[in-house]
Amino acid sequence: MGKVFLLFTLTWLSCQPAYAAEKAAIQLYVTVDWEGWTLDEDNLEAMREFRKKYPHIPMLHFLNPVYPLRPGANAAEIKRKIQSTLLPTDTHGLHVHAWKSLTDICGLPFKETPNFSGPGADCHAGECGYTVSLELAYTQSELTTLMSCSADLLEKQGFNRPKSFRAGGWQQGQKLANALLANGFNMDSSRTVGHLLTTRWPANSNLVKFVNELHAGSTPLDQPYELLPGLMEYPNNASLADYTSAQKLVEIFNDLIRNNKRVMVLGFHQETASSYLHRLEDAIPLIEKAAAAAGVKLEWAGYR
Repeated sequence: MGKVFLLFTLTWLSCQPAYAAEKAAIQLYVTVDWEGWTLDEDNLEAMREFRKKYPHIPMLHFLNPVYPLRPGANAAEIKRKIQSTLLPTDTHGLHVHAWKSLTDICGLPFKETPNFSGPGADCHAGECGYTVSLELAYTQSELTTLMSCSADLLEKQGFNRPKSFRAGGWQQGQKLANALLANGFNMDSSRTVGHLLTTRWPANSNLVKFVNELHAGSTPLDQPYELLPGLMEYPNNASLADYTSAQKLVEIFNDLIRNNKRVMVLGFHQETASSYLHRLEDAIPLIEKAAAAAGVKLEWAGYR
């Protein structure tokens, strides 16, 4: 009888799925949008302190090549400031807003509209274009040139050639996706959820309307998918710290767990790190506690 029971037990175990004993896992990608505005010391110091506290968390930096393009810019000092926040585990991606200084150096006509902050760009003070929609303002050919030029600039400035991308204002659609693919990018993270932005932008603002149009049907449960053959979309499904809170980030995390989702993409802006990075910092131990309670393995992921 004992031998029969042992044989039955071994047979039953061999028929179970291989993954039954594996612990479910969720990957969290921490992203940074470098807007091209400023490199203020208080924001950089907030980032450096965060890295000291959480050195095990890699970051996907969507770097902007525009900082050294301004008149009188010290390229070496700018590179030093940016690198002071980076760790070897980080990834260098690309972040582009339609700054006039960038379109000028890339040989493209500057366009003032469509603009996600209002009627148009005011260039009387020199620099402008931050809120011009890449997808809605420029042709696919122009975007292809802009992506090539921007990646070249970032590499010349001493950073790794980017393969990942996020559009300024999440203003990405089919034209920009094709432009990315044409330039060898394999990852985009420009899809986001319009209603998450309404903590700071009115629901009837151009930004929220454009995002809703470009990313129709998006929700915080969105997961990575193939945008085009060879180009993956990693939706920014938890938005950025400027628009959320520690409590909201935990809420999104728990919703993902309950729905058996396995990727969460969150982050912050470099230019406002001193004001909002603490929200992510406060959320991390709460998220780790929630993962432990749910029996889920938490992986702080890096993209390559």
